[in-house]
Amino acid sequence: MSAYDFLADYYDAFQQDLDPRAWADFVDWIAKRYGRQSGDGDDGRLLLCDLGCGTGAVTCEFAKKGYDTVGVDDSLPMLDRAGKRAEKEKQKILLLCQDMTELDLFGTMDVFVSLLDTVNHITDPKALKDLLMSFHCFLNPGGLFIFDVATQKHFLDTLGDGFFYTIEEKFAVLWENEYDSAEGMNYASLTMFGSDDGEKYHRCDEEIVERYYSDEEIRSLAESCGLEVVTVFGDLKKRKPGDKDERIFYCLRRPKDSQMPAPNTIIKRGKRNE
Repeated sequence: MSAYDFLADYYDAFQQDLDPRAWADFVDWIAKRYGRQSGDGDDGRLLLCDLGCGTGAVTCEFAKKGYDTVGVDDSLPMLDRAGKRAEKEKQKILLLCQDMTELDLFGTMDVFVSLLDTVNHITDPKALKDLLMSFHCFLNPGGLFIFDVATQKHFLDTLGDGFFYTIEEKFAVLWENEYDSAEGMNYASLTMFGSDDGEKYHRCDEEIVERYYSDEEIRSLAESCGLEVVTVFGDLKKRKPGDKDERIFYCLRRPKDSQMPAPNTIIKRGKRNE
């Protein structure tokens, strides 16, 4: 069981400081400002795919805004929570269990998003390049990929070589962090305890690794995959990134005149979960 499988039942409490509506509002503003005005969804609605959707908190907000929405995650317990959330909030969302670096969708999208430093968890630049290249199969010309990455300040100063913990009634997370600035790699050693009844606890130990991507790396990867960097923002603000920002948001676009690849470049099929 992965850390995210283990945390699925407690993840929303663990992320209680997150404001899903604020994140969705910000991405929606970018999409409407720089992307397609109409899409291939019902009544011309934009088709949006949330990569690494987790428990679907932000995904549901996109659905509420009128996007035809797909959520992709490689954790079935997370997707199960997302499905229950969508049902409770009466939102129609297609959920797919796939590795986001090996996408296999049933059609093209108008917007891809990947939030909460999910891209930093792709520690192999070649895998990130595979994801960007797959947009020539699955992203409509003129479509956008909007994502955030954690900054050097976040890894070096906010996390650094620190120790963090969260203790609640039914779960606890102990987190020992180490950031290797020479390699640009962040190592989080987690010890987690979770309980269904508040009496008996299960334990899970795992190391989560993230990679710092510089602005130069992001731009180089985008260019090599035929995507254009439309704009960059810092920390959920409608401004250029600053030195104190914890996150940088990128908006990449597939040029309107770009061509689709040959059919034999389609990536192998993943698992589907509705």
